[in-house]
This record gives sequence, structure tokens and C-alpha cells, in this order.
Amino acid sequence: MEQRILQYRKQIDEWLTEMEQNVQTLSQHGEYSTQAVQRQTHTQKTDTEKTDIKKTDTEEQTMQEMVQDKLKEHLVQVGFFQHERLIHLIVTVTFALLEMLAIVLSVISDSLFTLLLPIVILILLIPYIRHYYILENEVQKMYVQYDRMRRLQQTAAGSKIEKPER
Repeated sequence: MEQRILQYRKQIDEWLTEMEQNVQTLSQHGEYSTQAVQRQTHTQKTDTEKTDIKKTDTEEQTMQEMVQDKLKEHLVQVGFFQHERLIHLIVTVTFALLEMLAIVLSVISDSLFTLLLPIVILILLIPYIRHYYILENEVQKMYVQYDRMRRLQQTAAGSKIEKPER
């Protein structure tokens, strides 16, 4: 599970970086198209300019759809990892309570079993704490990715709204 969440988050980071660059490129292209439209308000537009404007609109619409689909998929993945995180929290807290009980038992009793029990539980508890720590941090990073996706979605939608009518 640890590898899965790390790999998924890395994949989304790469996708987000690529999409943010695409939005920036489209935004610059959109500003150029807006300036061209404003300059030519009194003159007839050529077919090439009309094709460029339509192409930009299609690219923006495709990008918005891609971001929307990825956003839905990301929410599903966040839900899976949140569930995994909750399960591991329960297991980790249970082992921590068992560790405390084992320590109390070893203080009360002098048998060899009660002295070894806290050590055995601690050996199991440490990997659980590490795994829960990784899950918690990765889910928090996925929340940041979700926020980036929402900004990307708003930026892609905003660039379309700001353009003048054709």
C-alpha cells in the first residue's frame, strides 16, 4: 500500500505540472488571441484567425474535461487512502494500548513472558507507526494536489470566461 500511494502521488504531481504548463501556454495564447481580436474590431477577420480561435476553444474545453475527470478520479483515490489511513490508525492505537498494558504487566509480574511481551509488541508497533506516518503525510499531500487541481480547473474555466465574444 505504501508503494501504491507514493507512486500514485508522484504520477499526479507529474500530471499536474504538465497541465499547469499547458494552461499557462493556453493562457498566453488566449491573451494573444484577445489582443488580436481587439485590434481587428474594425476589420474583417481572416479564416486562419477564426480557425486559431476555434482551436484554442477546443483545447481549453478538452483541458477542462481532462481536469474534471482527473479530479473525480483523485477524489476516489483520496477516499481509498483515507479509509486505509483510518484502519491503520485503529491498528496503531490498539498496538500502543497493548504496549502500555504489557509494560504495566511486566512491572507487576516478574515472569520472563511478561518481560518479553512489551519488547515483542514494540517490535510490531514501530513499523505500524512508520506506516501510519507515511499514510498520513501522503494523504495530506494529496489534499494539496486536490487544491492544485481545483485552481487548475478554475484557471482553465476563467480563461474561457475572460475572452471576448466572437
